[in-house]
Amino acid sequence: MKQFWKVLCLAVTVLCFTLTAVPAQPVQAAMIGEEREIEMGRAAGQQLEREYGVYQDPGQQARLERIGRSLAAQCERRNLPFQFKILNTPEVNALACPGGFIYVFKGLLDYMPDDAELAGVLGHEIGHVAKRHTVKQIEKNMWTQMASILAGIATGSADVMMAGMVVTDALAAGYSRADESAADRCGFEYALKAGYSPYGILITMYKLQQLSGEYGNPGWGLFDSHPEPEERVRRMKGLLETLQVTPQPVANADGTADVVETHDGRTWRFTFTGPANGNKAEYRADILAGALYQVKRRGPVQPERFIVYDRGGEATVFYDDLQLLTVTKQDAGSRSPADYAKQAAAGFREWAVLANAERAGNPQAFTIDPFSKKDRNKEKGKEKGNGKEKDTDRKTGVTKNVQAK
Repeated sequence: MKQFWKVLCLAVTVLCFTLTAVPAQPVQAAMIGEEREIEMGRAAGQQLEREYGVYQDPGQQARLERIGRSLAAQCERRNLPFQFKILNTPEVNALACPGGFIYVFKGLLDYMPDDAELAGVLGHEIGHVAKRHTVKQIEKNMWTQMASILAGIATGSADVMMAGMVVTDALAAGYSRADESAADRCGFEYALKAGYSPYGILITMYKLQQLSGEYGNPGWGLFDSHPEPEERVRRMKGLLETLQVTPQPVANADGTADVVETHDGRTWRFTFTGPANGNKAEYRADILAGALYQVKRRGPVQPERFIVYDRGGEATVFYDDLQLLTVTKQDAGSRSPADYAKQAAAGFREWAVLANAERAGNPQAFTIDPFSKKDRNKEKGKEKGNGKEKDTDRKTGVTKNVQAK
């Protein structure tokens, strides 16, 4: 009898917790208010931290915070107390608890070294929070969970009740394909608006697909219930085509990849001849092309703003605070990474001349918003062949040819 009243009180407490009164919202009638959402997400996060531990690396944490907060500032629920933490496990995964508690696994940071890739992942997870996907799932299942509570009372066991109410169970249950598609779109939008290469989330999709094929699908987090990989890639490519991204990345049959800018009969090219930091040449070209596109979106390109940050074992070229290219010892060969990065920066300064000429001739190209209905309709009538990638003749019209080995 004592157990009956104990569990009954707990059931009533849970019901009151989830049905706490919230202000009337005609557009979105939420059963779980924002304050309760945050409390639930924080509790779930604490459970994850107890299970895995938090990885302590000031440099990686600062990077995660910098990228995460720049993306959260673009979402429609930027008022949430977003937190970004690294779970101490070699697994490659990430997840979002309600209320803005975002976790990435240490293995993900090792697998996606470029900021644009990590931005694609974080933007996707922030999208789940912004759209309240987990909370809506809990609300949808709430009455089923209450039936389990009453069943637990009848049997004298509260195990089913407790398992049904924790947020981590909702996360483990996964998202619908519609929710995952919406989060993909959010990730693309937030990363673009925050200034990261728009190719980042596409590369993430390719790499997760490859990882799943090699090691199996863990069935949750980044890997859970996504639409077919081909469909996700097709949608992302559609958004990229709307942007009319230049310069263009070109993957070559020999495994090399180029970043090519062509304007008024002149051509600039940067060539990657091999992989580095786990990214093959094609991915490196995608990231650089998208980053240079973002440079152009900021306004007329100022050559003196290309700078090199030397970290000894590797060097990175930035345009202001925007990461463009990381040079490793593998790239540099017999030279130091810093010397090679300086050569690359000099090549980018020559590219700036061509980019500014293109901007002057077509300034509207850098104001396209793929999330604007007006710009989407504008692109519908264009011929499909206009955005087709093709390699240009290396023997003519080349103003710069810088190779990354």
